Amino acid sequence: ELCDFQDNDCDGEVPSFEYDHDGDGYRECEDCNDDDHTIYPGAPEDCSDGIDSNCDEDLSLETDDDGDGYTECDNDSDDTDAAVNPDGVEVCDSKDNDCDPSTDENADEDGDGFSMCMGDCDLLDPAAFPGNDEVCDGIDNDCDGEVDEGLDTDHDGYVPCDESPVGGDCDDEDSATYPGAPEIPYDGIDQDCDGADLDDLDGDGFQGGAAGNDCDDNDATVYPDAPEDCDDGVDSDCDGLGDKLDTDCGDGGDCACSASGGAGGAWAAAALGWLVAARRRTRREVNR
Repeated sequence: ELCDFQDNDCDGEVPSFEYDHDGDGYRECEDCNDDDHTIYPGAPEDCSDGIDSNCDEDLSLETDDDGDGYTECDNDSDDTDAAVNPDGVEVCDSKDNDCDPSTDENADEDGDGFSMCMGDCDLLDPAAFPGNDEVCDGIDNDCDGEVDEGLDTDHDGYVPCDESPVGGDCDDEDSATYPGAPEIPYDGIDQDCDGADLDDLDGDGFQGGAAGNDCDDNDATVYPDAPEDCDDGVDSDCDGLGDKLDTDCGDGGDCACSASGGAGGAWAAAALGWLVAARRRTRREVNR
């Protein structure tokens, strides 16, 4: 008898194995289990039931030969290597560890010119690769294992991205420059990282030092075009002439301030001139 719906032996009967008893579309002579409609040639294999569902007489695909928790029908691309499975981690071993299926440790997915085996610590971020410059972005830009917030190049105790109330180091190459450092006036360097060099010591709004025009940066009443005070001997307006003619002496009149002194100085000079002239006249009369 053959599996052909024929009475091959001429006994007047078609054998029962010529029929599909479980209704799965396959006769008993084709089906390895005609009592179970889930079992038939080409049926999907269940990787956990130990049943030859597809009738190929091969259960090796359901066996986890390497003990990694995955079988071949679980998409384990190499069931002889425990380092290769669908949850495997790609390492530089020229294997498709994660069964994706590509050996992607040599791939440059972010286009930064570096693969994982070349030291790229983040294959999805083009701002992270070996030798890149560190910037204050919370990323390990140079792939050295430290993000920028952990650097202190000049070892002054402050880092560029310090989020403390005093802020970060504005020059991490200079150990004398950090938040709260002593400020050296007029040197053009912002030692204390407050955003400016110290160049207005008296707070009058004018810069002192060689680069400024405040002739006395320790006196807030002395600055360019400041009001002159007669008789104080101070060059208040920084014009280099000392006291000068002042039109406001408090009485609404003019003060006869000289270029080198105040009104009192001008009066004293006039009195001295009168005294000298008088003595000369006296001498002439005696000589006569």
